[in-house]
Amino acid sequence: MKRSRLPRFDFYLDEMLAAMNRVKKYTQGLTFEEYVSNDLIRDAVIRNFEIIGESVRKVPFSFQKKNRRMPWNHMVSLRNVIAHEFFDVDDDIIWAIIQTDLDANIEELQNILG
Repeated sequence: MKRSRLPRFDFYLDEMLAAMNRVKKYTQGLTFEEYVSNDLIRDAVIRNFEIIGESVRKVPFSFQKKNRRMPWNHMVSLRNVIAHEFFDVDDDIIWAIIQTDLDANIEELQNILG
């Protein structure tokens, strides 16, 4: 019997980076007030955070453990809030993540991907 290969997960890391870059692009130059008043941008940003969290779930824990600088658990937790408590997504928290964490997460993920 032929041994099956482990599934590749680099696709999910690439998708995470693409989603992070889309969030950055969609919100660049906006104020918080402009963000919350534009349903199209807000929905797109929230959807991309959901994609990020869902992608993390496909990355093996052993890999996450080796790359502790990424907030893997926080990304999954945010995805869970978005997916299951979608009426209660806190715009202040989303905006704070964009303003304080997004650039560092993009940089760290780029370093991981080489």
